Parts: sequence; structure tokens; C-alpha cells
Amino acid sequence: MTQGIASPVPVPVAALLAVALASVACGQNQQDQHEDPIPVEVHCAPVAPRSIERRETLLGRVAAPPGGDLPVASQVPGRVAQVAVHEGDHVAAGTIVAVIDPSNSRDAFRQADAALLQARAAAANADATLERTRQLVARGIAAKQELDDATARADQAHAAVTSAVAASDLARLTLGRVQVRSHFDGVVTRVWRGIGALVDGTAATPIIQLAATNLAEFDADATERQLTDIQVGQPARVALATGGPPIDGTVHTRSSALDPVTGLGFVRIALSTKTDPTLGVFGTATVDIGQRDGAIVVPADAMRGAVEDGAEIVVCKDGKAEVRTVQVGWRDDRQVEITRGLAAGERVALDHVLGLETGTPIVEAK
Repeated sequence: MTQGIASPVPVPVAALLAVALASVACGQNQQDQHEDPIPVEVHCAPVAPRSIERRETLLGRVAAPPGGDLPVASQVPGRVAQVAVHEGDHVAAGTIVAVIDPSNSRDAFRQADAALLQARAAAANADATLERTRQLVARGIAAKQELDDATARADQAHAAVTSAVAASDLARLTLGRVQVRSHFDGVVTRVWRGIGALVDGTAATPIIQLAATNLAEFDADATERQLTDIQVGQPARVALATGGPPIDGTVHTRSSALDPVTGLGFVRIALSTKTDPTLGVFGTATVDIGQRDGAIVVPADAMRGAVEDGAEIVVCKDGKAEVRTVQVGWRDDRQVEITRGLAAGERVALDHVLGLETGTPIVEAK
């Protein structure tokens, strides 16, 4: 009996194709794992110590100094008879800005003047009586008590004259105060009351608002770091939003505490007396902090991350990127001073800084 030979089992074509593709993919993955990542082309700049002119930029507006923006009120009660100025008018010290109806003040002055005449007449009569009594006592006709009484009446009459003189002077001064005058050179910023309005002679019923212009200053907000650098006496230049050449100034006041709500302090800059800026105009002040030698400075483009959160830079070192945390000092829109974390002679990346990580291969662009 002849034994038959078994035939081979046929393999599907699709299975063979799947095995082939898997082999190719595995080989490709092994090849990719051995390939180096493509270096990132960046521009790097060397770091060298140099001298810098340190400046701080502040935003603010032109304002009257403390005490230089005051309401002007009448010192006597009455009805406003005349308002001689309008909003925006420039007035000099002593200029009449309003007049109060003088009728009541004039009548009070006349009464005080009449009372003074009566007091003087009474004093003259008391002096004559005193002299006659003194002669009668000397001749023994009148008693000593009568002389004492006459002396007392004469003293009282002279005291009444002194009081009447004071009342007359006050009435005369009050009559002169019906003319309301400006306290200093300034500009009228508001007219509170017009003709016919009643005033009580106190600051509670002002007639106009007057702001000093010859003492105008620039008031600006400052952060804690800026206040650390800014000191009284430092020179400054103010550029107003309305244009024109910069105005010279000097820091004359800086706050020693921060506002608990905003976290900001203030800086007041006295402006040059040769200028007459418009109150309320906004602008920018540049304060000269001073020169520092041997400072490590990098371009602002080299920084990554907010300074408050810990500023970082990328150092170009041995063909790789190195992300480094640094401490920042003075800075402006173009450059930043590094006080710790970077040494002279090192190179920092200027572009792609947000996408680089420590160990990323880099190649310096020509």
C-alpha cells in the first residue's frame, strides 16, 4: 500500500503583507531612535559689563500742589452782587473775583462809628467830672468816696472807647471784605455761585475754585521697585500728551508708604517755573536715577516669564540651551539689568526663548 505525501497549507497574501509592513515600521522606529534631534537656530548675544544711565518712567498728570487748589469763599455773609471771573480765566494774586452786597456791612460800619463817637463823648464827660471832683475834694467840699466813684466812671468810659474802636475797626475791615480776592496767581477751574446767590461767610459756601499755576507739579504713581530707586532731588523730564518740548523738573516728594488698595505710591515732580502747563493734562515723566558702572545688561527680548514670578533667560552654552533663573534690577522697555544669575562673557539667546528648554540643541545664527 502506497502512503501519500501531505501538501503544504497555503498562506493568505494579506497576512504576508501585514508581516512585511510591521517589519518595515519596526526598522524605521529603531532608526529614528538613533537619529539626533534637529538643532534650533537662534541668535545669541555676548554679555559684557558696561555703564548704564538708569532711568525710571512714570505715568501721571499735571496738578496743582497740595494747598494750591482751593475754594475761594467770602469772609462775610450776604448776597453775591458780582462775579468778575469765568472758568478758565487766569488771575493774579489780589485780583477781585467777586463782590458781596455791601449794604449790611456798610450799615454795621456806620453803627460802629456812631458808637465810637458816643463812647468818646462819654469818656470826655467822665474826665471832666473826675477833674471837678478832684478839685472839690482838695478844698474839702466833697468826700473822698466821690473821688473814687468819679475815677471808676472815667476808667469805664475809657474802656468803652477802646471797645468801640475795636468794633469800628472790625466793621471797617468787614466792609472791605465784601470784595472777594484771589489768594495767589492761578486759574479759575470752577465757578460755584453766581449773582444773587447767598453765602454764609464760611468755606462751606465757596464762590469759585482757584488752582495755582505758577506752582504746578507733575503727580505720578510709582511701584515699590520704582520708589526704591527714586529719591528727592533727582532731575526729571516731563513729556505731555498735548505735545511740545519736554519740561524740566525735579523730584521734590516721594511717598514712604504704599496704598493698601492699589499697592502704589506717589511721586511729585516740581516743574520749571518758566512753564505754564494746563492743569489735568496727562503725560510721562522720565526720572534720571544715576549712572551705574559694571552692570550686566541684556536686551529685553532675552527675558522669558514675568519678573514678579521669577525671571528667566536662556544661556547659549556648548551648543545647547540652558534655562536659568536670574534676579532683575533696573529695567526699561529695551534693556534689563541682571543682578544675579548671569556672568560676564556668557551668551544669551535673543529669539525662540519661550520654546527652548534646558538641553535643547541649538546652533547660532550667523
